[in-house]
Amino acid sequence: MKSKLWVYIGLMFAMAVWAYSYVLIKIVYSYGVPPSMLVFMRLILASATLLLFTKVAKKLQPIQKKDRRSFLALAFFEPFLYYIGESNGLVHVSATVGSIIIATIPVFIPFVLYAYFKEKVDKTNFFGIIISFIGVLLVIFEDDYTLSASPVGLAFMFFAVFSAFGYTIVIKNLTQKYNSFTIVTYQTLIGAILYVPLFLFSDFSVVAQVEFTWQMLTATAVLAIFATAIAYILFSTGIREIGAMQSTIFANLIPVLTALMALLSGMEELPLRKLAGVLIVILGVFLSQSKKPFLGLPGMVWNYFAKRK
Repeated sequence: MKSKLWVYIGLMFAMAVWAYSYVLIKIVYSYGVPPSMLVFMRLILASATLLLFTKVAKKLQPIQKKDRRSFLALAFFEPFLYYIGESNGLVHVSATVGSIIIATIPVFIPFVLYAYFKEKVDKTNFFGIIISFIGVLLVIFEDDYTLSASPVGLAFMFFAVFSAFGYTIVIKNLTQKYNSFTIVTYQTLIGAILYVPLFLFSDFSVVAQVEFTWQMLTATAVLAIFATAIAYILFSTGIREIGAMQSTIFANLIPVLTALMALLSGMEELPLRKLAGVLIVILGVFLSQSKKPFLGLPGMVWNYFAKRK
């Protein structure tokens, strides 16, 4: 129980980092940085950091020849395709709306895992997913049932969601063979290589127009080291320890935290409808984490400390 509690804490930290990343991306964009340039900088810096750390700490495992295609597929789905959707989507939608779209990933993942691995969908988990999705809808739509965001932006964000499906399928098998440091290091390095031609042919010509400030560089560094490196390590660890379905459900926490961070930073407002939506998302996450209704993660934490007494 103790080890699983640390896995849950790690997953929540990863979700908090990813939630704040939406705010940081908006900040970097305000300095004239185009989407593919930001992603390219993130991947290059993250790759260098991961390679240095894993080499020094001796965490980097050699990849078996038969698994090379799997690593290539992993990097192709995420970060390559995923970041194309996310980075371009956030140009057109707010940080909160972007994060709420990403929160729909757990809605579909159980069906994807059932289709490929025949994993059963627990009734309580399914109920929690439905509750979370209702919260998502409250944030996306206005009171008159019209979309509160750009259709183009939503399309890009959902493209990122579908990219996550392929990532989840591939990484599920790799976590049984390799440690999280190895998976994330090669995933990020291959992703950076894949992004080179995209960056050169799309946004390289506007680099001279970018305003390089300490705030922009710091935000990019935080995105690279924490959101692209550390958070992915924690997430892949969660998949190995508690399974892909339960780990992915934690993504529902992202819009809740993003909305609060955007509110505190003065970037967005949080009307009553959105507040109700994020609270419903939290309820859905808790319900999804246990076979016992209304216990979930809070019940696990309570039982852990109760046993220590």
